[in-house]
Amino acid sequence: QAIAALASVREIILVGSKAPIGFFAYPNKPSKHYPEDAGITVLTRPEQDAESALRALADELGCPAAVAMPDPGPKPAVDRGPPTPEGLARTVAALMPEDAIIVDEAVSYGRGFFPHTFAAAPHEWLQITGGAIGCGLPLATGAAVGGGGRRVINLQADGSAMYTVQALWTQAREKLPITTIILSNRKYQILLGEYQGVGANPGRTALDMMDLGNPDIGWASLAKSLGVEAATATTLEQVGDLLAQSLTQSGPFLIELVI
Repeated sequence: QAIAALASVREIILVGSKAPIGFFAYPNKPSKHYPEDAGITVLTRPEQDAESALRALADELGCPAAVAMPDPGPKPAVDRGPPTPEGLARTVAALMPEDAIIVDEAVSYGRGFFPHTFAAAPHEWLQITGGAIGCGLPLATGAAVGGGGRRVINLQADGSAMYTVQALWTQAREKLPITTIILSNRKYQILLGEYQGVGANPGRTALDMMDLGNPDIGWASLAKSLGVEAATATTLEQVGDLLAQSLTQSGPFLIELVI
């Protein structure tokens, strides 16, 4: 998808970013996601002040000081029925408070979240930036510590959460304003997608290694054992009710959404 999206690009300007190069190597596919003859211009490196650089560039080009933002449309409503990525995104967008911090490690389930949150209240969005997983729970913890009381909503894949589940204990100990929504599909779907991406046909042993059942992880019980109030949802109505409930509380709350 990235290669197709950049196929016609002739010049890439990097603003606080690195060149679009895949962090996984695939057989018979290029690691560079842009054409070989495309030029690369670095406006700012990741550690530099990108906003100031963009303002200076706009001044140099004679751009207007402000431009009208496109109308994002009506604010989404809480969705109903069985969980879907789009329905969850609309539900979170409908309920998130202004200045919320969204921490997104939804991984395979969260690829379509952005279009459904354009009309939500103003918020910040933090997410995984590479191929390693497990950052979500500690990232949400750090965001809450530095957030000055702003509510953090962590959209969290279950497999990734198992890498750093101890962060829930820290959230309880510090009474941090975090709502964690565990997306419990009980498998490493992102790795199954990698098999599909390279055209592999995994056997029974490989599939079993991607399974997070046998036994199923009881996220509500696990969270409670670490001091975090928790409940399980199986519908979008339930997750909406629990999310709204969590936003009235000052401490952490975990919702296991079985998908």
